[in-house]
Amino acid sequence: MLASFLAGCGGGGTGNPQTGNNNSGTPSTSSAGRLLVLDPTRNNAETAIAGLQYDSTGKLSAADGGFTYPSGGGLLLSLAAAQVAIPGKAAINQQDIAAAICSSNADPAACAYNTGKNLERFFLSMDSDRNAANGIQLASTASSLDLQWTASPDQFENALAAQLTAYGQTPAKLFQPSLGINTEAPQSEQNDIVLPMPFVDIFRTARPFAEYSCKDVSYDEHGWPNALPTSCNGQNPSIIRTFLLDSVVSGMLPSGQYVVLYEGSGTLAYSGYASLASHEAGRDVININLPATLSGNVAANRMVLQVVSGTVKNIRVVMPGGICEGNPFVRVANAGACPAGQFRSFEDTLRNDRNAIVFNPDYLNFLKDFRTIRMMNLMEASPSYLACSTLTGDAYTSCLLQDFNWDQRSKMDDAVWGGSGVTNRLQRYGRGAPLEVQVELANQLNAHPWFNIVHNATDDYVRNFADYVRDHLKPGLKAHIEYTNEAWNGNFWASLYVREKGKGLYTAASNPFWDGAYYYAKRASEMFRIWENEFGGTGRLVRVLGTYQSNPDLTRNMLNYGDTKQYVDAVAMGAYFYACWNRSTHAACQDTAKIPKTLSEATSLDDVFAAIDNDNDPYGLNALKNQIILQSAVTKSFGKALYAYEGGQHLVVNWGDSSIDDDRKNRLLDFFKAANRDPRMRERYRSLLDAWKSTGGQLFMLFSVPQTFNRYGNFGVKEYLAQPRSSAPKYDGAMKFQESVGKCWWNGC
Repeated sequence: MLASFLAGCGGGGTGNPQTGNNNSGTPSTSSAGRLLVLDPTRNNAETAIAGLQYDSTGKLSAADGGFTYPSGGGLLLSLAAAQVAIPGKAAINQQDIAAAICSSNADPAACAYNTGKNLERFFLSMDSDRNAANGIQLASTASSLDLQWTASPDQFENALAAQLTAYGQTPAKLFQPSLGINTEAPQSEQNDIVLPMPFVDIFRTARPFAEYSCKDVSYDEHGWPNALPTSCNGQNPSIIRTFLLDSVVSGMLPSGQYVVLYEGSGTLAYSGYASLASHEAGRDVININLPATLSGNVAANRMVLQVVSGTVKNIRVVMPGGICEGNPFVRVANAGACPAGQFRSFEDTLRNDRNAIVFNPDYLNFLKDFRTIRMMNLMEASPSYLACSTLTGDAYTSCLLQDFNWDQRSKMDDAVWGGSGVTNRLQRYGRGAPLEVQVELANQLNAHPWFNIVHNATDDYVRNFADYVRDHLKPGLKAHIEYTNEAWNGNFWASLYVREKGKGLYTAASNPFWDGAYYYAKRASEMFRIWENEFGGTGRLVRVLGTYQSNPDLTRNMLNYGDTKQYVDAVAMGAYFYACWNRSTHAACQDTAKIPKTLSEATSLDDVFAAIDNDNDPYGLNALKNQIILQSAVTKSFGKALYAYEGGQHLVVNWGDSSIDDDRKNRLLDFFKAANRDPRMRERYRSLLDAWKSTGGQLFMLFSVPQTFNRYGNFGVKEYLAQPRSSAPKYDGAMKFQESVGKCWWNGC
């Protein structure tokens, strides 16, 4: 595409005014100009572009970007088969080029922004020495690429990355990440939520066999089933099976042919999304064809793997293709996409070592644009309050207060890392992806990890966890550590635990909330001291104390409790905006003059945005900005940083509200989904992040990685991994914020 646009490393153009001829043959004067890129990685410094064809006769911009053009006339840049006319002037940069390309676009402003970013990335990526500080000399490989300039910036980057792999190169970055993001569980507890596939071996996210197999089956220490006993005859179920993909849609992982590798004498069968294409001993090839949307029938959304006969262990279901050595962010089809000798086939690599390549390149590619990765859900560190709810009396208390030990953790040789899809929370909580996987994820991304230590972890667990991170986390990365998640929130087991453990700590009167808050501060400090001891100091640590966004008194009192403030580096609040659900949600919601409509009264999408934007709403965007101001004042008074552990929109239907029928609730759910897809949501995210920065907030952790919008919320910044940025307004707003700030803004970042 660029063959007529670029011509390697040649010079051309003197940069001096010349005398030429116009169409009438009358001598005319030429003017001089320069072709530049405004380099966002160097505060938009002007950087000359050499070797760019700028008229139909094949002239190339000089080393200083110089060109000539007829005075009073324009300039022709060759872009593929088209020539783009640009008014001549002394300096032309990517924004001028983008404006010309997009002049007839239906949305010229959005097109120009995207095209400008794509041109920036291209010029910086194709600089022959990748050092824009000394000017850009376009590399000879530039002319072999095929790119669409007006594409969504992420799609353009992905196309550029795929083509550069053959040369052992990667696209240039346009910013240093300043935002963080939350992960999700390997597989959702709810069957109708589609999460991104983190792993190349997609069997890692399968449900535990024991959940959907005959109850008489026994298992080895890793969770692989032994042979089906005769006692299973007549039972329901009477088979050994797992739900490999309990819900998935196209775009969360690639469709195509997957290879199933396994050990043992048994045979496997597949149903749902998968069908058998070929079989040989220890190796099946299956076709996986994913739907664009989920069916209303949960069973139809599953890919089922069944052990038909015998014993089968060490199952690996491997994505097609592989990666080029040293570039885990791009999945390639075959060796032809890599420099000679650098292709790493997923199948060949995982045949000998199941853990040799862990991560789905598309998952890494999404996460690479974030500074910090919060592992809370990936490590299943925030179990529900329902974990012990079937018990009563002493049995309930014993369950509630049980310890979590180091040997209970998830391990690399476990059969699966997928969580419970039934009710067996006690057997799965606190496990998720192993610690080794979490640390390797941070290392491959070169991103700081944020670990949530489960609420009932023993000192031995905390010590071993800290030791592993100390010894294996890449130098230069800091471990962000937080004791549990939302200990103030009664929806989580941690809240019930800290309130029980903290009885009597709030001496003024019996108050379970404050008992729990003080125990949380006490236990967090103990945990932080263990990490400090194991690390030999705090230079590689960020110790995070969680708080409730609308309660600055909670922040103040926890920091003042005992010696807590001595061991805390940052306080992390939630940063969610929404609006009054109904008139009884909050006293301020009862004023019909100030709150014309609550969310439950919304009859249009405009009503939803009006509620969010209402300055009088105690849960709206402006209220959140005021909460940030109050929390910032408290943390500054203690000399602590203010973080957001989660944040964004929080439009959720209250399904327990009996005053509203289900039809109405489902209509509201549709409104909330539409609001998250609406371009106006992009601007709400920009407004929130700009206010966060201007108020003195530091690290902001978005919630969360791509996932389908569902009845429990619309929290994914994308709906699926491959969704273009242009149709994901929350993600686009966050990326535009990072592009605008260029890098993190706080001291010591």
